[in-house]
Amino acid sequence: MTTRYRIEPLETDESARWDELITPYETAGVFHRNPWLDFLIATRGVEFRRWAIREGHRTQGYFCGAIQRKGPFAALGSPLTGWQTPFMGPIVNRDVDFGGLLDALDVLAREEHLAVVELGNPQLPENVMRAAGYDIKPACTLLVRLTPGNQAAMWNGLDSKCRNQVRKAQKSRLTIDETESPDIVDEYYDQYTAAMHNRGLAVQYPRDHAHRLFSFLIKADLLFALRVRDQAGRVLATGLFPHDQRAVYYWAGASWPDARELCPNDFLQWHLMCLAAERGLTRYDMLGTGHFKSKFGGTLVPWTRWRRFRGPTARWAWHAYELCVAKRREIARRIPRLLTRKGTWSQYA
Repeated sequence: MTTRYRIEPLETDESARWDELITPYETAGVFHRNPWLDFLIATRGVEFRRWAIREGHRTQGYFCGAIQRKGPFAALGSPLTGWQTPFMGPIVNRDVDFGGLLDALDVLAREEHLAVVELGNPQLPENVMRAAGYDIKPACTLLVRLTPGNQAAMWNGLDSKCRNQVRKAQKSRLTIDETESPDIVDEYYDQYTAAMHNRGLAVQYPRDHAHRLFSFLIKADLLFALRVRDQAGRVLATGLFPHDQRAVYYWAGASWPDARELCPNDFLQWHLMCLAAERGLTRYDMLGTGHFKSKFGGTLVPWTRWRRFRGPTARWAWHAYELCVAKRREIARRIPRLLTRKGTWSQYA
């Protein structure tokens, strides 16, 4: 099959300059960069491969992904569901021929004997993806516009209740600081697990995942790590927010349940928005929706994952696998509730 583009493995010298090579492209973000890939390698046990997207002698972009086996099937994820990674996908400019790019990716899938290809990137056009045989996994996220040099515009974008809660936190003399100390990871994770236990839910990832994320991203200046304290110095709320040169992302945030009347979470989010705007970022992707996230002036936009199966057997087997995983997760969510009712949760904390 002759295609407009070719997807070719990077030469060694190109791989060594990966972050430098991808930075100019419009769809590049923190989740494509080496520190994030290193985080996934350390926590998911995957190995990433890197390709160039060529047209003749010209390079039109880049692509990275990991091939993971699920039983007899090989799946290419960029990213795969469950990686705590919102998006990756092709690293290109918006004027690329996406149809031609998907044709080249189909050639790669045949050469690598891939049964499943999963992509996630907000720039992938729905009509082109559907025409190429990709299934949609729809979701939504809230995007908050950040306005460097115009804090008042962001303040006016908050709903009135949120503004009052930020004022209450300020009147209560809460303080907030950005830190590079790894202590914040344990402070966050203790608050996160307490909140999950309080709701009768199982934690979704181990403490080590948060430590790995912090260690890889903080040294590359790709993470805002924030903590809110009360007048006595107690840490009331924490947040870990990856960012790149354009946007900041809500990856993790938590607080102590008994501190919520002082509104540390609203104060934390407002401070993050101001900090990100001061750094020249123009977008805050809250990576989802919900009542709390809706208070900060965001716009609801589609956030989709795309998946293509090479044959009905792969489709059936993959869906069966996902049903099993979902069932195990549901059981895991229910177990903490039962243990809490019996008063034995502390044995598992």
